[in-house]
Amino acid sequence: FGWSAFFTNRDEERSEPSRRLLARGRLGSTASMLALGWYEPLPDAPPPAAPPPGLTEFSKRLARAFTDGLYCDLEVRCGAETVAAHRAVLARNPALAELLASPHTVGDCALPGPPGVSAGTLREAVRAHYLELEGRGDDAGAEAAPEGPIATLAALRGALPAEERAALEALIGPFDAAAAWAPLSDAVEVGGRFADCALRLSGGLHVMAHRFVLAGGEDGHYFAGAFRWPGAGDAAASVMMPEGLSHEALVAMLRLRYGAHALDTERLLEARHFADLLDWPDVRRLCEEGLEALLAEGGGADPDSLLAVVMHAEESVGLPARLKTAALAAAVRRWSQVAEAAARCEDGALPAARRAELGVLSRVRGRDGHVCGSLEEYLHAAADDLVEWEANLVASSPAAARRKLEGAWVHWHQLLFEYGHIFGTATAEARRARVADRRARLRDERAARKASELRLPAGKVWFEPSAEWREVPPNAVCPSGLEYRFDMQTGKNYARLC
Repeated sequence: FGWSAFFTNRDEERSEPSRRLLARGRLGSTASMLALGWYEPLPDAPPPAAPPPGLTEFSKRLARAFTDGLYCDLEVRCGAETVAAHRAVLARNPALAELLASPHTVGDCALPGPPGVSAGTLREAVRAHYLELEGRGDDAGAEAAPEGPIATLAALRGALPAEERAALEALIGPFDAAAAWAPLSDAVEVGGRFADCALRLSGGLHVMAHRFVLAGGEDGHYFAGAFRWPGAGDAAASVMMPEGLSHEALVAMLRLRYGAHALDTERLLEARHFADLLDWPDVRRLCEEGLEALLAEGGGADPDSLLAVVMHAEESVGLPARLKTAALAAAVRRWSQVAEAAARCEDGALPAARRAELGVLSRVRGRDGHVCGSLEEYLHAAADDLVEWEANLVASSPAAARRKLEGAWVHWHQLLFEYGHIFGTATAEARRARVADRRARLRDERAARKASELRLPAGKVWFEPSAEWREVPPNAVCPSGLEYRFDMQTGKNYARLC
């Protein structure tokens, strides 16, 4: 609202020596900050080394499922103890894939452990199959990352005696062959091998999936509750999906749940909605990031899709504020196209009052660059800013700053008029009265300060002008540069800023 012009004018009032001292102080402050090491890194410092890659989110979830023993379908016997695991994960190891595909193993769902290998060692070796690093093609980075499968097996090999190491390699293959294991997303995939749950949709369609991927210890409670239902723990478990979920959206969500990052932009809203219902926060987050990217400048969303996103943002309670802001920003950027799309909707998807409000917000963005969720929010914030600006005015403030302030108030009153046209004049008038009372108190305070500074004689008051005509009391002292008007019928004088 013109703060920059106000402070620019204030700087212009400084003397030349004052400006030189101010610049010298700024330079001295910068030098002190540099000497104290506030600028990190220093210009001649070498670039920091890149951190080693971490585990993928998919790997972390599967590793937690292994640690918690969730929906395991394989037992590796080690003497009197057993290590529970998931065949789909172990099948990424070519040495184990053949063994797991044999009819005997599939029927018993058990593997004999290697003799002479302790249960703790076997558990650590099996757990390494659940680990996968981000960007798994960098061998040097994989060896340096302590969390990866290569480093885990290398540490295990160094701690084992030769006999135990040889017995373990007879089961899982050479330790240094971990780099040749299949990616987790290829070994554990939607409808892939060892899928043990059918997700049934209305219309008779179904998709096969893995229970330990669908439900987790910290999320996926929709499926965890379904699996606890009597009879759901059988080998051929099935879960009925919520009404309204399409096959395409289910497959898109499952791919994200299985570690993929490619988004189906046609199903983002539906996928985001049902991901929240199924308690898949990772899928919901990816959908929200995709929506935010789609709504950004140059996102390429057509007006009908943009209208659908705006309607979803209006109706959704749990949508993050940043995503609602992005939807509103995209709508007001292309409001003419979105308004045409809304007019074409026969069911009145967007209420007329909301359409009018968004049209006003579009003009606000074009004038000030601000994006607000509602016109009420903008009026409230703008009034607070303008009152704060007016509270900082002094009698010696530049006339240009006063004119800018008054111009901003005129714009605020124009928007308040449109607000009253949309939501009712009573609400708008109550807001106008509150703001007018605040401004009147500020004017009285400024007038009292000015009268005290000028040491006006008793009975005299200082007249504080505004952009509107105000009555000039007979005992008032007026500043220069005002416009006056005399009412011949009442005999009263009026003045305002030129």
